Amino acid sequence: MKSGEIARSVSRGAFYLAIEKVAALVSGTMYFALLLRWLGPTKYGIMTLALSFAGLATMATGNFETYLERFAAEYQARGALRTLRRAHLLALGFKLALGAVAGALLLVISPVLAGQFHTPDLAMLLPLLTLMVVFDGFSTTGRAALYGMQRFGWVCLLAVVFHVLKTLMVGLLWFTRQGLAALAVGLTVLTVVQGIVSTLVLLWLLRRGDNRADEPEAGPRELMRSITAYCLPLLGARITFLSGQNLGKVVLGKLFDSAQLGYFSFAFQTLERFIELAHTLPSSLLPSLTHLVAREERQRLRNVFDQAFRLIQVAACVLSFGVFVFARELTLLVGSPLFLPAVPLLRVMALVPIARTAQQPLTMLFQAMRRPGTVLTLALIKFGTEFSCYFALVPTVGMMGAGWANLAGAVVSYIAALVLLSRMVREGAADRARAALTAIAVTVPLLVAGLLLDRPPIFGWSFAARLALVPLGVFALFALQLVTGYDLEKLSSLPVQGAWLRRSRDGLVAAAGRLVPSSEPRGAE
Repeated sequence: MKSGEIARSVSRGAFYLAIEKVAALVSGTMYFALLLRWLGPTKYGIMTLALSFAGLATMATGNFETYLERFAAEYQARGALRTLRRAHLLALGFKLALGAVAGALLLVISPVLAGQFHTPDLAMLLPLLTLMVVFDGFSTTGRAALYGMQRFGWVCLLAVVFHVLKTLMVGLLWFTRQGLAALAVGLTVLTVVQGIVSTLVLLWLLRRGDNRADEPEAGPRELMRSITAYCLPLLGARITFLSGQNLGKVVLGKLFDSAQLGYFSFAFQTLERFIELAHTLPSSLLPSLTHLVAREERQRLRNVFDQAFRLIQVAACVLSFGVFVFARELTLLVGSPLFLPAVPLLRVMALVPIARTAQQPLTMLFQAMRRPGTVLTLALIKFGTEFSCYFALVPTVGMMGAGWANLAGAVVSYIAALVLLSRMVREGAADRARAALTAIAVTVPLLVAGLLLDRPPIFGWSFAARLALVPLGVFALFALQLVTGYDLEKLSSLPVQGAWLRRSRDGLVAAAGRLVPSSEPRGAE
């Protein structure tokens, strides 16, 4: 890739993925609001428990799609599309086979789980969710290959359509007074159909793909060795990450009633919707970082990564500020007054992105550098820290302990990731640490001020006072060069379709440009 192509590729990917995530955030918030008002804390807690067991079963299907995320870009650059098609079919076949076994096991143990958790509805819900496990391979491998090929438009279109359909489905089920069984059937059908459509689109795009004359075609055995060598460490990382999410809810389901589990799930899922949006930029980095690693362009790799790392750290702090300071208003809008007891827990969980979201570009770099073992190590560190805190804090401080455990795991893993990266890429380590500490130093006083200003009535003087913290934070970001004039130049040069979008972008850049210190040095890619 030439100099400007990296920025355009990342920007194009970020643009389409941002559309997907914004659509997911908007439709997901509507879906979430409808679901919470329909089910209430108790039934929502039951559904959360059922989906957690389905999520644990899905881990048994493997993670072969991660190979496609990383190597689809490399095969495309090398002109080995036939090899890519074979790799996709191998990954899909193994996931379907493992999914059938995992689905059958979930079907068998569902009555046992219902009895163990004193929740009879599990015996009815888990068999209905089994097909989500069996057909998981279609959605994961199809999306992963499209993403690795940088077909972000297709990724965005398919995701947006099904986000909208899911929201409409929940509204229809609530209007027709259906129950948990209908919700489980609807979620299963939509998930399976989305996966099949994603796979058909990918196969259509690769229908005429062939290898260049100088690019030998890898055989099935060679491909399987390559796939397993890359995926097994990442599978361990995925198992530990999903275990941390799903087993945590299972543990809480044993210790607390369904209503308390519903409060925790509300706080967790509310934050996750915003985190998915914030992960747009780091997710779009992987194909471009892969190209730079493959071409051994170390200096450009460092420049691209360091700039992205700084901006993502800022985005992570902005996300935490927004959710923490306006947690009460967010709860009322999304969950209704029924979920107001979850506000303190949501505030604790809102601190997690400062570390977890900021770690995402490091994870992308480790994968691009073919260091899946490092990703596994970090996942184990997070899992060990989080679950140690679960058993240390939850019995003493209750459900709030689960929030602090999530935060502790994210922070320890993030610090470990920065240390490991400083050993692999020594150049710029001090600058990366300085950017992270500066962003956190700006955020913490604003969080404290927001907490002190949070007083009744809702949407009254307190809300206006907390809104006034926003321009203070923006000014600090520019004054401390966490956001720079070079960033604005990149933003102003992005190709944008539509006159109103260009005017909006140019107006934003012009307004932000007034905050750039006159002595600020310009950067370079």
